[in-house]
Amino acid sequence: MKNEPDIVKELKKLEKLGRLKSLSKHAYGKPEGEKVINETTKKLFNITKEKTIEQETFKSEKKFRNIFDSTSDFQLYLEKGIILDINAAAINLCGITKKDVIGKDISIFKIIFSEKDLKKHITAINNANNGLDVNDYETELKNKNGTNYVFLFSTDCIKDHEKIKGILVRGKDITQQQRAWQELVKLEEKYRILAETTADGVITIDPIGRLTYVNPAFEKMLETRKSQILDTLFRDYLSEESVYFFQQIFIDVRKKNEKKENVELELARNSGDNIPIEINIAPFRKEDQFTGMVCTIRDITERRRVEEELKKSEKLKTEFMNIAAHELKSPVTPIKGYLDLILQDEKTSKKVKDWAKVSLRNSERLLRLVDDILDVSRLDTDTMRFEMEKLLIVEILDEIVEDMKQPVESKGLKFITNIPRNLPSIFGDRYRLAQVFKNLLVNAIKFTDHGSISIKAIKNKDHILISITDTGIGISKNEIKKIFNKFYQAYTGHDRRNEGTGLGLFICNEILDKHKGKIWAESELGKGSTFYVELPYLNKNPTNAEK
Repeated sequence: MKNEPDIVKELKKLEKLGRLKSLSKHAYGKPEGEKVINETTKKLFNITKEKTIEQETFKSEKKFRNIFDSTSDFQLYLEKGIILDINAAAINLCGITKKDVIGKDISIFKIIFSEKDLKKHITAINNANNGLDVNDYETELKNKNGTNYVFLFSTDCIKDHEKIKGILVRGKDITQQQRAWQELVKLEEKYRILAETTADGVITIDPIGRLTYVNPAFEKMLETRKSQILDTLFRDYLSEESVYFFQQIFIDVRKKNEKKENVELELARNSGDNIPIEINIAPFRKEDQFTGMVCTIRDITERRRVEEELKKSEKLKTEFMNIAAHELKSPVTPIKGYLDLILQDEKTSKKVKDWAKVSLRNSERLLRLVDDILDVSRLDTDTMRFEMEKLLIVEILDEIVEDMKQPVESKGLKFITNIPRNLPSIFGDRYRLAQVFKNLLVNAIKFTDHGSISIKAIKNKDHILISITDTGIGISKNEIKKIFNKFYQAYTGHDRRNEGTGLGLFICNEILDKHKGKIWAESELGKGSTFYVELPYLNKNPTNAEK
């Protein structure tokens, strides 16, 4: 036995296990048995191959068993209508054991399925037994705690050589999806009602510009029924002037994925008249693909009518202001001239001269008011002339300092100036800029009784900054935002000592705007104010526009 070949030993083992028929005893060690051993060796190789297949099958079954048990889906395995297996998820959901269901039919689940839903399962299993896979049928399931869930079930035929071996029933919990869908339906209904009842037109447009939805308000605008509008191009309902403009907007919205708001177009009705509209457009995208646009449309016919009326009213107001200002200026000018003569006449008594001074002061005030009204009128109608040229800001500021030095010092105030000589040139109107700085200094003198007034200038990165600071009464934080409004006066109390029209700062702001400049103020009540003026300066190589 010890000297027997390995092949002989393996054959003897297989013979004992009944895997081979008995071999001749003489075959194990005699030459005449070699033929028998060779044939038996072939059988041995076949048996080894069968063993390998059995082992692989076992591993595969174990793998699928693990998948079956570990999945969170509800799963049953049936053969000939009898439950042979149930996974852990289904057991946990139902609050039962394998022992409760193995060997029983599907009706055992009447504790968790309604009669109606149980019939769905029976029908699906019967169809599967006849070779038909059944996909996606919904049923409700009540778990062990009495909570209702919605499941999506399917049945699959398990086949072996085209023969149906068993049925796999699988169910996926779609309760959350169902609830989300219901909420979406409710939300869609809510917005549909809003769209249907709003006074503005609401439309949706597909990627090539066809109308896919229109609300009743849009039907009313076009005076056309929905059935005639849907699936037609939106641009067909625009005036000739609006079509090209809309096409450009449509392309921009599509390419840039941006909203467009307050776009004014014209709708062309079948009756032949056009109505002005204002349209807001937002893109629709799905999986990063442009799928269309939603638009809200407002009829602005009434707004246009009101705007036209306001323009007419503004024009009439401006014409009235011009006429009134000129008519006021005409008699005041000679009155001022005669008052000057009275003051210069040596024969005039002191009493008369005092009266003349009061009259002259008020006539000058009236002339300033007239000039302000005329300036506002010119600014409103954009008819104020600006003689723009290259200027040295130093020269303008020096002139202003020279003109205002006497009024400042006559009030007992200290006049501080800090104007560098190397400030760059600017592009502007000498007279209008002088008007701005003089107005600011006059205001500073008017509202300052003690301390000082200063004017400073510095060159910044791309502009010149001029500041005028006083130590006067100051302006509150609430009012400082309003002081550049037309006719606004920061102090209007009954004890107001300084008269004014409330137009000066408005005019300054408008003049500086024409110079591409800025003006703003910083102030604190009781501590004075600082007004800042910012003006762009010319580069060494000015552009043609600057020249």
